Amino acid sequence: MEFHENYSSLLAQLPPSLIKAGWIRLTTRKKNPLSESEASSISPIIEAFLKHEVDRYQRNKKPRYNPTIEVETEPYCTASSALCANIAPLYTEEEVNARIKDATDNLRQEFIKSTEETLKTIKQQKDIECNQIKIDMANWSTKLFELSLKKYIRDGTIYNFIHALEEKDGKSYSKPEGSLLRNNIF
Repeated sequence: MEFHENYSSLLAQLPPSLIKAGWIRLTTRKKNPLSESEASSISPIIEAFLKHEVDRYQRNKKPRYNPTIEVETEPYCTASSALCANIAPLYTEEEVNARIKDATDNLRQEFIKSTEETLKTIKQQKDIECNQIKIDMANWSTKLFELSLKKYIRDGTIYNFIHALEEKDGKSYSKPEGSLLRNNIF
């Protein structure tokens, strides 16, 4: 379980745990696993694999940005130091706490303001969408009514209904001169 000595410069850049994990991955992978003798030899596959591992390790090793609140405090000194007796602290604990509280309050206010603006924008967009839906539904219901009325006129349902009412009531529901049915508007 050892890589070829030609790869020592690459292996020196990796911790032992990653070297061991890389060896296991190469020899036990599902597709095309390498035998121990193949993994111990010189091969472009092994070299590419080790270069990739070194690159990945170096990228992960770099410190990531971690924002923290930095507060100036008095320099480190021991209680017995003669210099410390002459140096006054830059800020008292109350001043530091007050600065932190002010910074926190400012961040909170900015967060609230940006959240309110975002919510206002979302509400305006949803109001516009809701109004469009209302308009579309009104148009759809008008068209549905017109289509239903035309269908009932064409198939005689309205005529039969009026005729049945006339027989039942004994009255004549004659059509006025300006009737929509008589002028064939529908």
